[in-house]
Amino acid sequence: MQWTKLSVLTNNESQDAVINILMDFGSLGVEVEEQNNETVITSYFPEDFNINDQIPLIQKRVEKLNEYGLNPGKGKVISKELSDNNWSKEWEKYYHATRITKYLTISPVWEKYKKSFEQEMVIKLNPKKAFGTGVHPTTKLCMQAMEIYLRENQSILDVGTGSGVLSIAAKLMGADSVKAYDYDDDAIESAKINIKLNGYENEIPVTKNSLLDGLKEKSDVILANMLPEAVLPLIPQAKDTLYAGGFIIISGIINEKLDITLQTLQSNDFILDQVMTLGDWRGIVAHLKEEGE
Repeated sequence: MQWTKLSVLTNNESQDAVINILMDFGSLGVEVEEQNNETVITSYFPEDFNINDQIPLIQKRVEKLNEYGLNPGKGKVISKELSDNNWSKEWEKYYHATRITKYLTISPVWEKYKKSFEQEMVIKLNPKKAFGTGVHPTTKLCMQAMEIYLRENQSILDVGTGSGVLSIAAKLMGADSVKAYDYDDDAIESAKINIKLNGYENEIPVTKNSLLDGLKEKSDVILANMLPEAVLPLIPQAKDTLYAGGFIIISGIINEKLDITLQTLQSNDFILDQVMTLGDWRGIVAHLKEEGE
């Protein structure tokens, strides 16, 4: 299989905005490197994405960052064709173990990583090209919120699981029941591989489903690391799928979509607990209103 390595030459100021642009065009994992006082943001796209046809549009979006008060630096988009084997070598060159929260560390499967303290929890990942490394700011926000709000023996629904990293983290944190859902067949395959790598293949079922369509069982927590276009229709479904007092942890929200997301939560009987910030991204924790609130 052929892959396209797509890189944007920018700077720290516009880093998060450029990552958001690449995500809009289908990227779910990026490499960020500093080279000669320049930030290089790289993503990999399989040949069936036809990403080369989209390069002029990506270039235009990057150049328009000036209109939002951001200096994109050089703002140049470049591409390079790679074979499957060369892609793997490129990926392994920069992807290393990364501490995500106080207790959670993500490590690629090809790297031998030893815990630095007894309570550290290590998630092994084989990122499977298009489904991310688990170190994107939106994933970090989700995991930080999970570390604060999750309790042992809870039931968890991970919607839009992607690499499966949030489901694995939930199990490590002591969740009783964890169920993962995604609509993309490749994401489901990726999640199953990573869940097995961490020894949970018999404990975390991964099922094809569009958001929470057709699901009736109640849960304690819903995890949703997705773009607003998917989160907004998910919220009314979450109202019917959570126990009263249950939490929804949302990430993948850019600041411009924060207000509409909060309004949708409020109109569906959710009470805001916290808004978390990492760069241009927002994470939201809210709980379903209980009687008397």
